[in-house]
Order: sequence, then structure tokens, then C-alpha cells
Amino acid sequence: MRGIRGITLIALVITIIILLILAGITINLTVGQRGILTRAQEAGRNYQEAARKEDEDLSKFLGEADNIIVGIGGNSSSTEDKYTMIDGVPVPKGFEHTDGTKETGFVIKDNSGTETDGNEFVWVPCTEDGANGSIKYDRYAFSRDGWKLTQTKSGEEIKVNEHGTEYSFTEIMPSIELNSIKKYGGFYIGRYEVGIEGCDEEVKTSNSNNETNWTGYSNGKAVVQANKQVWNYITRDMAKIVAEGMYENNNAVISRLCNSYVWDTVLQFIEIKNVGYSTNSEGDNYSGSLKHTGVGSIARNNIYDMGGNVAEWTTEVCSLQDYPCTKRGGGYGFDASDRPAGLRTNDDETLANDFIGLRLTLYVGM
Repeated sequence: MRGIRGITLIALVITIIILLILAGITINLTVGQRGILTRAQEAGRNYQEAARKEDEDLSKFLGEADNIIVGIGGNSSSTEDKYTMIDGVPVPKGFEHTDGTKETGFVIKDNSGTETDGNEFVWVPCTEDGANGSIKYDRYAFSRDGWKLTQTKSGEEIKVNEHGTEYSFTEIMPSIELNSIKKYGGFYIGRYEVGIEGCDEEVKTSNSNNETNWTGYSNGKAVVQANKQVWNYITRDMAKIVAEGMYENNNAVISRLCNSYVWDTVLQFIEIKNVGYSTNSEGDNYSGSLKHTGVGSIARNNIYDMGGNVAEWTTEVCSLQDYPCTKRGGGYGFDASDRPAGLRTNDDETLANDFIGLRLTLYVGM
């Protein structure tokens, strides 16, 4: 029996104790508070959160990229935060509905509390294609017997004949405006011509040097309100800058100088809704003396002075190289039969005088 070797009881006990210790360590590493399983669960949750955030960031990036591609600019804010619907019309943030309906001229007023507070705009319903009897967002020719300048539309051109001399007006439809109209079914136009607040009283009717950045307007701010000095003595290029800067800090709207699509579509809206009123031959607030109140004698669908008071710069281009800029409507010194609201006339980039101003167009942001 002495030759038979085996394990002693003490060695067995020690082995079991060591195994129990190793098992405890293994269990703790596996299921303990900072164990493998806990860490695995945390890693899984962290992965899911990272994947969710990555999806959100990717979706936001793709949305902004799409906006840039279609020409409306990047904006990470949701569209729901940018407007509310009233009477089928989108009211942008920072504005409130104050007057009229979609059919009679839906008016909104700026209530943002900023320096542009109180500006007023009127909704013009239209569609890209004029489907279902809607007004088509388009360029139109306006002519009648007795006009000094007759207009005809040929493709993308509006041709004008002046005493046997023919020239044309053209414009490419801007994608920003078109995308907004596709989504919301219309746009806003300034209820009044752009006015100026804070200018020197003594320069209201006189600027003998035709300066475009003169002292009287240097400290003023652009407004779209009643009873304000009209912002005249402004070149076409400066008019664009003023218009585009009006709401640069409000991502719910995009402000622009009127283009020819806007002007012509508004006239269609006025003619259709005002039976017996012809934009071909009529205008508001024509007079023999200078009048810069910003309020016409008659409101057409809550829109003033499309025909009279001052003519207004647009972004349309004329084929005459020396006079490429286009203005619409008549001014205070002209007769309505000669200078109606539908009139197209042209001039050069440096022109700035007392009977030319501007009007703002407002689009709901995407």
C-alpha cells in the first residue's frame, strides 16, 4: 500500500477553495456592476444612440443639401416651426393675419418686435401650371388700343413695339420662388410700395443731383407700411439689395424685389377678382403733383398703387443694352391711359429719380 500515491484531503480542500475563488471572480467579471454583460449592454445602447444620432444628422444634411440643390438655401429648422395655416394660407412666424380672406386679399402684418415690425403683405394665390382654374404664375403681355407701347408674348419673350421699333423683355423663373409657390400655392406681395422711415423731412420731394445714397436716406430703414415716405431716388441694383435684406434674419420668409412673374400674376389676380377693373388701362393714385404717402386712392384686393404713385423696379431684363433694367406701372406725373399698371418701360442701372421706387415680394421659407 505504501507504493500507491493519491491526493490528500488538505490538497483537495485547497483546490476546491481556489476553484471557488476563480468562479467568483469569473461571475463578477461577467454579471457584476461593471461586468462583461453589463458593459456589453451599455455598448449596445451606446451603439443604438450613436446610430440614431447619425441617422438624424444624415437626414438633416440631406435635407439641407436638397434645399441648396433646388435653390432655397440650407435651413435645419422644421417647416412646422415656420408657419401656421389660416384660411388655407400659410402665415409665417413673426407675422399675424390682420385683414381680408384668401379671395379678397389676405393681409398679414409683421409682429416680430424688430425694426421691421408692422410691415404688411397680401397673399396672391397661384399655381405653377394654372390647373383647376387657378391663376398661373407666369409672365403676361398687356396691351390695348391707344397705348404708346404695345406688348405681345412670344415664347419666353415679351415683345414691345414703340413707334415701329421692337425690343423684348425676358426673365428666367427663379427656383426659390417657384419651389415656394409649388408647396404653398402662392406668395405675398407688399401691400404698399417700400417706404422709408427716419429720413430727413426736407428731402421728401427733392434730390436735384439724383444721388442714390444721399444724406436724407442714410439713417432711414425700409418699411412696407401706410403713410410712409416712398423710397425713391434708388437705382435698380440698390433696390434689389434693399429688398433682399429686409428679412435676412427670419428663416421663415425670403424677401425679393418683384420679378416679372410676380408683377404680371398680381395683375391677373386683381383683374379676376375685380370685375370691371382693367390693369391694361387703369392705375391708382395718378395725380399732377408729387404724392408720397404710400397709400393709393383705391385698394385693389388690399394692394395699393400697382399703377400709380411711383413706378417700380423689377428684375426683368430688356434687350436694349444701354437700358437693360425694367420698371413697371406709372408714376405721379403720368396719366393712367398712357402709363397703366401693366406697362413695361426700361432704363439704365444708374437711373434714380423721384418717380421710381420698389415693391417687395415675400415667399414662405421651405
